[in-house]
Amino acid sequence: MNIPDPIKRALIKYFPFAPALLLAVLIPLYWVDVPQYDEWDSVMLFEHLSQGSLTVGLLFKQVNEYRQFFPNVIFVGLGKLTHWDLRYEMILVFVAACLISLNVRRLAVLTIQASELQFAVLLLMANLVIFSLTQYENWLQAQQLVYYMPILCVTACIVIARTNLGTLAKFAICAALSFISTFSSANGIVCWVVVLPLLMFTEWPKNRRAVVWLSSLWLIAICLSLALYLYGYEKPWWTPSPLTGLHHPLRAFVYFLGFVGGPLGLERVKLSIVAGTVMLAGFTAACIYLVKHRRDRELIARMIGWLVVGFYSLLTAIMTTIGRVGLPTGPSQVPRYLGFSVYLLVALIFLAHIVGEDMQRRSGRALSLWRNPLALTAIVVLILYQPFMWALSYRQMDAWETRLLQAKASVLLINQLPDTRLTRILYPNLKFLVEKANALDQLGLLRPSLIKTKHLNELGYSAAGSGEMRPVERTASGYAVTGFATLDQKRPPDAVILAYDTGNNDPIAFAVSYPVKRPASILHGVAPTGAWLVRFTREQLPQSPVTITAWAFDATTGRVFRLSGQSQINGAH
Repeated sequence: MNIPDPIKRALIKYFPFAPALLLAVLIPLYWVDVPQYDEWDSVMLFEHLSQGSLTVGLLFKQVNEYRQFFPNVIFVGLGKLTHWDLRYEMILVFVAACLISLNVRRLAVLTIQASELQFAVLLLMANLVIFSLTQYENWLQAQQLVYYMPILCVTACIVIARTNLGTLAKFAICAALSFISTFSSANGIVCWVVVLPLLMFTEWPKNRRAVVWLSSLWLIAICLSLALYLYGYEKPWWTPSPLTGLHHPLRAFVYFLGFVGGPLGLERVKLSIVAGTVMLAGFTAACIYLVKHRRDRELIARMIGWLVVGFYSLLTAIMTTIGRVGLPTGPSQVPRYLGFSVYLLVALIFLAHIVGEDMQRRSGRALSLWRNPLALTAIVVLILYQPFMWALSYRQMDAWETRLLQAKASVLLINQLPDTRLTRILYPNLKFLVEKANALDQLGLLRPSLIKTKHLNELGYSAAGSGEMRPVERTASGYAVTGFATLDQKRPPDAVILAYDTGNNDPIAFAVSYPVKRPASILHGVAPTGAWLVRFTREQLPQSPVTITAWAFDATTGRVFRLSGQSQINGAH
């Protein structure tokens, strides 16, 4: 079939952005509007904002190892406009990734010599990495903007360095971006380090004298930024000693390799280490090739921007290794770290093309992406990986949504049926969660509001659902009851609440459980259901005879509906 040239050109031009489009569709399908982890610390900012006492010092306040002043400004401003609907911050994370992609595309335009189709293939590979679904923790957690701010600043600096601006303007703009990077994330200082060699290379032939004194000022600015960052800094109690890696060098190196190889590790430790070894070897080979041909200024000009991107990921890996290698939990290839490590892989895609093409040119062969073994290897590996990445990511995103909806149900029920499992999902301190959940509710920033009663008749009923409670059974330690439920024939309920009724038609909640999701069967038209189990003791009930009923809870509406079935329990003897 012959495709008209205009359509063909449009496909070639826009198809590289298909990974971004896929992610834009998937994020709204899985996001959940509930604070996670450090986001609960941000509640304090909105409390002060409502009281008119929000200060620069509070925005600058240390969170773990982070001084995320600029993201905090964005979070508070956007939160004020949206009543802190965290889904808007997730959109902002996606927008940041889009801006990074555009910077990468601009750098590719300036450094890649290829046909329109070949360029589109390389850009598609880069976007498969930048918008990889394996970063699901970052796409579905609002605060993760802090992970993307530094690389956004780094790639913006690279693009600015290749413009026709004057030397002073380039240094000034890049210094401002480096300052923003520093006070956005714990690895933000890396921007200062990797951008300076790029500026010196691009500006040295034009104005050597200016480069010397501007570089001196740059070094002073690094020291001042670091001093400001460390002012009043306190090492988080839970972090290991920075010297742990020196005492255990092999353990640190393995951690480092796992971090570097995370984008191709599929959350497997050994595979991540192998991938990290290969990627580090490839990047080292590119650096050696450049040193070997260091007199070729045109080759340096084409490679240096990608080397800056690669060194950003490597230096971040070193910093993370120093700060995390001693922890008893948390491997280096956790999905959230991919927001840092994927950019080495992005750099390798284009470095493989540039080095392979330069080798072709030096050997006198015709230049072609399809005859470039280095670039083809990178492309084939990425294509072969995609089915495994997608299968893993879809499964994990679905599990992430289920887990967060259940956590949101626990938050809404926190005053009536507090659940310690929240300390494993949302924040390690239940007392703090209770305090901040009530603060959010009072500020009108929690949707829906906290459940303020145990009398389930007062909660109203959600839309249609189905489910059953089986008869209560006696156990060695008390009682157990099981069942299944579905909300609106679409998904399991986010919690199942047990209630007792003493005979006055007033069911009172006394226990809560969380369904285990059973997948849907498309072929048989079966919707996903939740199988649940609740254990309880006689001490949780009144002394009089009671009727036990089960109720499905929807965390998106704060409503319940009763499941079929009930059981009688006689009074205590």
